[in-house]
Amino acid sequence: MATSDVMFQGVFYYCLVPILIQFFIFTLLNKYGTSMKERLISVFWNHAMIKYHAALRDMKKVHFNSMKYHKSADLYLRNKGLLRILEIGAGSGANFEFFPPNSKLIVVEPNAFFEPLFYERQKKSLIKVDKFLLTCAEDMKEVEDNSMDVVVSTLVLCSVRDLKQTLKEVHRVLAKGGKFYYWEHVHDAPGTWLHFVQNLLTYTVWDLIFGCHLNRNIDDVVAEDVNLFSHVDQKRFDIPLSKDGWSAWKLVRVHVMGVATKGLI
Repeated sequence: MATSDVMFQGVFYYCLVPILIQFFIFTLLNKYGTSMKERLISVFWNHAMIKYHAALRDMKKVHFNSMKYHKSADLYLRNKGLLRILEIGAGSGANFEFFPPNSKLIVVEPNAFFEPLFYERQKKSLIKVDKFLLTCAEDMKEVEDNSMDVVVSTLVLCSVRDLKQTLKEVHRVLAKGGKFYYWEHVHDAPGTWLHFVQNLLTYTVWDLIFGCHLNRNIDDVVAEDVNLFSHVDQKRFDIPLSKDGWSAWKLVRVHVMGVATKGLI
């Protein structure tokens, strides 16, 4: 085989084939709308979270532990030891076990296919669900100003369309002194292979298929606007990875956990 033929085959397989695959996926999603994509994501996410949650349950328990000491801004609820919690992108309700018993929960979830999975798990918990709102985090107009004691997001801020607007909404709905608990994957440090791969996938197929940005420095965005939160306590960490072969979780190995507090003024 001529050298030119070998070069052509290399270009075809490594350049054109991925482009054709992306075009096929894009056409399919355009034809059948977002419902097919949302259904697939709900099935995939519910399955993927089983191992993830099992591996990180103890770490998440520590992260959310301080929530039980937080006092509601509502005097009636404070006297009863209850909290008003808003969870953004609750999915199938994997965080129920970390919330104080009998908490009053409002959920903001844009994917309707998570709703039956969510209520199935809610039956087995002591959490009281006030509302399940099918809307996006950037526009939570159905949630009143200064009405939530706690806002929670886990593995959600990577997929919102406008991160800064979402944080403004979090600030708006939080009561004075309210807490924002977040647990998110973030962009690895510049100069690493993971940093490069996260950029490459985000700008090609990852956002298109999963609606997820692998290359967001969420911790930087939370901390940069001093008008949003009076105090931010956060740290980066690497999640423990399985040693038995390749796992997609390696792409989001670097996480951040944090608690941001809304000022009293």
